[in-house]
Amino acid sequence: MEASPFFAGWRHCPECGSDRLQLNGSKASCPSCGREVYANPAPTASALLVDDEGRVLLARRAADPGAELWDLLGGFVDEGEEGLAALRRELREELDVEIEPREFLGAFPDTYGDDGVYTLNLYWTARIASGEPTLSDELEEVAWFALDALPPREEFAFSNTVAALETWGGRVRSGRPAK
Repeated sequence: MEASPFFAGWRHCPECGSDRLQLNGSKASCPSCGREVYANPAPTASALLVDDEGRVLLARRAADPGAELWDLLGGFVDEGEEGLAALRRELREELDVEIEPREFLGAFPDTYGDDGVYTLNLYWTARIASGEPTLSDELEEVAWFALDALPPREEFAFSNTVAALETWGGRVRSGRPAK
């Protein structure tokens, strides 16, 4: 089984330095000291910011991966940080707004770029509680989109963004919109 991209460049055991490291799928093990390391996805927290008209706020990314493509707002969860705390922090950093998280929408796996780390992307619906969106250096632009006027799939940076929007759209169309 091919080793996970997580282990790219690993040649020696991180515990004892042995060069007998065995890489198998998502597991690295060292027969010298018994250390085992697993490739786990990096968690992210993102928001579908929805306004009173039912539109969602999308952001055009300024840098790779996915420069100039659309995305939802959010980012990586720091070690020891709760998901909703990460979500609030990321929206303050990216837009300088305070948000009111609403409903947990789902968790969608992906990779961060073509050869990037595996991610587990947690999504909540949310509303802006205070502040006016002000772009950080990470963003080129933001725009509100109605569900029936979203950009085409190929204009999005990540497949998890499309999956989250489709899940949200399915709920809206079925008459049980995410709050």
